[in-house]
Amino acid sequence: MTISLFLAIVIVMGTLVVVTSIARLHRLQIHVAATSVPAPPKPYRDKRVSHTAHGAVDARGVWALAAQPRCFEEVRKSTGSPTYVRAHLPQQARRVPSGRTLFFGSCRVVIDGGSVIVLRGNERISVPAPAELYRTASRLYLLANGAAGGAELRAYKVISQP
Repeated sequence: MTISLFLAIVIVMGTLVVVTSIARLHRLQIHVAATSVPAPPKPYRDKRVSHTAHGAVDARGVWALAAQPRCFEEVRKSTGSPTYVRAHLPQQARRVPSGRTLFFGSCRVVIDGGSVIVLRGNERISVPAPAELYRTASRLYLLANGAAGGAELRAYKVISQP
């Protein structure tokens, strides 16, 4: 009789332990947080920007006008499909034809065969073709292929030079 009583107690206690552990597993919340391992910084190497022997800059990018804060200030940017982006171009904007050179303070903007080239001192930054430059009375609009592959329209305010 003591053995059967002992076995009954073991069975009841074992069942309670199993049921309790199953109930707790359902309420168990595991949190995994990402951690970063510090690593020394790597040198930046952008193949679109090159420096010649005397510090001159020769670069390519749709951001060419934005890289000249003394001449231009970017005020708006639209990205997406060509149809969507062209809808943001003002109706009064007129395209600057190829072969023209525009002067804005110390900056020159050359429209050459579908590309736009911004020159200032020893800096030369070009927007690869196909790129189009539009002009209104107070703004410049650059329409080009964006970095993500879609069309990109950037609006710039011309900064007056003293």
